[in-house]
Amino acid sequence: MERLLLAAVGTLLIATTTTPPVLANKTAANSNLNITQNQVQKKITPFNLVSLAYQGKFKTQGVAGYSSLITAILFDEISGKDLVQIGIDTGRLSAQTINDSSYISSVDSQLKKLPKN
Repeated sequence: MERLLLAAVGTLLIATTTTPPVLANKTAANSNLNITQNQVQKKITPFNLVSLAYQGKFKTQGVAGYSSLITAILFDEISGKDLVQIGIDTGRLSAQTINDSSYISSVDSQLKKLPKN
């Protein structure tokens, strides 16, 4: 009985001392993968970009929120391209997004919907 207990404890000790480094390597590999993916593509939806602007999250970049944003939209003082540039400047979008005409068009579309809500 003692032998069985000693064998079980020995096996348990070996298993616990070798497992963490294996898990650590796996975790490190996963976080490197996530960093690489984040560097390749930073993108939020056009809806979320406009929502952030409406909430006043870009006030320090010169875009006031709420009714001031709606006024700026009605007087064509802000465009989808402007918001995309702000998204890039604040790290929410990758730099390549400024060349994505369909994304900019979607942001414009979301901006035009705001005054109607």
